[in-house]
Amino acid sequence: MEYVNKRFEELILATEENREIVKAMKADVDAFMPDFSDSPEKMSRWGHYYFCDDDGGRLIFDPHYPHDHQCEICHKVYKNEILDGVWVCFYRNRAVVMALVSAAVYRATKDRKYLDYAVSVIDFYARNYSQFVLHNKENLTSDTYEDMPWGCGRMMPQGLNEAIVAIRFVQTIEILRKDLDPEWLQMVYQCMFREMFALLAPQVTAIHNISCWDLAAIGVMGLAFQDQEMIEFAFKSQYNIREQLKKGVTEDFFWYEGSIHYNFFLLEGVSSLFLFSKIYDYEFGEESSRIFESMFIRAYQYAFDNQYFPTPNDGWPNLNLRTFSYVYHTAARAFGEKSAVGNLTKLIEASGEPRTPLPLSEPYYCQNKVCLEQLLFNLDFDYQDFTPVEQTSMNFPKSNFVMLRNKKWNVFMKYGLNGKSHAHPDIMTLEIMCGGQRITRDLSNAGYQSRLCNEWHRKTLSHNTVCFQGEDITSVHPGECLDYGEDRIAAKAKDVYEGIDYCRKVEITEETVMDTFQVSGGREGIYDYVFHLEGDIRLKHQLDTEEASLGFKRNGYEHVLETRKVKTKDKEIVLWGFGKAVKLKITIALADGQELYLLKTMDNPVNRVRSTILIRSEDMDPCYRMKLEACDNCQQAQEESE
Repeated sequence: MEYVNKRFEELILATEENREIVKAMKADVDAFMPDFSDSPEKMSRWGHYYFCDDDGGRLIFDPHYPHDHQCEICHKVYKNEILDGVWVCFYRNRAVVMALVSAAVYRATKDRKYLDYAVSVIDFYARNYSQFVLHNKENLTSDTYEDMPWGCGRMMPQGLNEAIVAIRFVQTIEILRKDLDPEWLQMVYQCMFREMFALLAPQVTAIHNISCWDLAAIGVMGLAFQDQEMIEFAFKSQYNIREQLKKGVTEDFFWYEGSIHYNFFLLEGVSSLFLFSKIYDYEFGEESSRIFESMFIRAYQYAFDNQYFPTPNDGWPNLNLRTFSYVYHTAARAFGEKSAVGNLTKLIEASGEPRTPLPLSEPYYCQNKVCLEQLLFNLDFDYQDFTPVEQTSMNFPKSNFVMLRNKKWNVFMKYGLNGKSHAHPDIMTLEIMCGGQRITRDLSNAGYQSRLCNEWHRKTLSHNTVCFQGEDITSVHPGECLDYGEDRIAAKAKDVYEGIDYCRKVEITEETVMDTFQVSGGREGIYDYVFHLEGDIRLKHQLDTEEASLGFKRNGYEHVLETRKVKTKDKEIVLWGFGKAVKLKITIALADGQELYLLKTMDNPVNRVRSTILIRSEDMDPCYRMKLEACDNCQQAQEESE
């Protein structure tokens, strides 16, 4: 088995559509490669700095402006040394990706210029690799691998990014191998890949997504150059890739850190190693292969019906299956067109939803539509020949997730955590879709160094749960499923705050979602039940309200944009929500002493605004009840809200 599909040259220019794709790829390469210039004297910085503090928008990387960094949302221009270092990181990543694309263009066109482009980039970094400073994302430096802080890179700001670069270099070589000088390949191997092995191997110290990337890079380099030391390390060292999958993947076939982004980020690295194990006929392992394949299959079941994902914990908002189609294409190359993964790859390509791009470590998609992996690996797939896969309600008890479904509603609930790595303080949070339209979603977050990531996105108040005394949830432990059926879930989490337990029960019918949230523990204080509506849903009512304050001044409360207290003695309150394609009746049952507040809060990015329902209770063991009802009779809903 070769890396590139044996029919690539036959098919890549066989249709007008493919010829246009190659033309666009050439334009991308030609816009960057002739002016490529880098120096080992430049130090790279962590990509998570590259976000606007005002609204969480990503800054625009422009290869022509290394000192001007403009927000894509508010257009504010930042100038500082740290962002200049991030620009260096992004420039190198662009160079490596363009080398990979240039190699594919060469295979398609046989234009020697594109072979030379790809080789020149690899040649520069290989010959100069040991001259790049060993440094980590905190900018700590070292002269030797023995003394370096954990997480170091050379070209890149951390070993994780170095591993990504290593794999992309090997992929480029694999595309071009039959046209490359063996002596040159030996130089690249000795000067760069052996050094990368020395850099990455000491960083494999735990069951973690970064260790998986390091192992994937080491294994890919080892297999491509038949380096037995590297191969043995990837597959047989203490924290080898088989152990990572065995111990890091739950019985629900989800990565333990609880983030869908990191689940697929991990799969991206492992999929490259899995494919190279097929190419070089190395036994990946029966159990490891089963776990790896099952992760792709199960992911289709925790996506919403419209192929968008919930976004619990760290990651990026608005992700969908098409965001990760490149990972499916890599796995499908290894498993084959007729496999379950091959079938799901076709289902993803058949989706009408636009792809949501990733803000960091971006793969290459031609015009954000066609991934390079589809072109290189699976041009010969019959994309009309697929079998529909039914998505059903499913509980993931070892991952602390559940997805409830019927013809109208999708309700996702997170009821616990498997540790603090990449965790958000939001146990018992909900994400809901109605008829394919978002009702409420998790914000995920902006880059980790963004001010608003840490002041808003990672705060309990920004999620659909209960906040005690204006503080963030402290538990990072698993929850417990008490009752589950295709139309209901009841789950409990103990010591969400010290001495305070949560139990949430959600039931769905054809028209309604019923939410019952019980707090217990007998602790006095203020309990705020929070429910955020999507920004495009306008909240209407006939209630008398007054300007108010929630009292707390930190943990996200300082970022509430507007607070209105509802003045009523009624125990049942009706609100109406009007979105672009959804009409909602929201019925709130207030218990004695509970007060209703209507807020305006920030979205992600934070220049957008959401309507938020907050129910405050000072009862020691409050219970909250709310019902969502889909209103097909829009006229009645409109009249009752006016």
